[in-house]
Amino acid sequence: MLTFNINDRMPVILRREDEDLWLDREKFDPDLLQLLLVPFDPGQMRVYPVSTIVGNPKNDFPECIEEIAWQ
Repeated sequence: MLTFNINDRMPVILRREDEDLWLDREKFDPDLLQLLLVPFDPGQMRVYPVSTIVGNPKNDFPECIEEIAWQ
């Protein structure tokens, strides 16, 4: 069985239906926005390995999120 060490400082993952509200600069309601800061359903997530290029902030391109073979 594989185990994974997920970073405990992971950013909030928004549900698709909440993205517009989160990004709407006209509706800055801290109480409403706070309600969006809930754990994302782990059943909706998928863990997969990515290249070590992810560790360099200079690398900001699609290859950073492409799945690579398990090693």
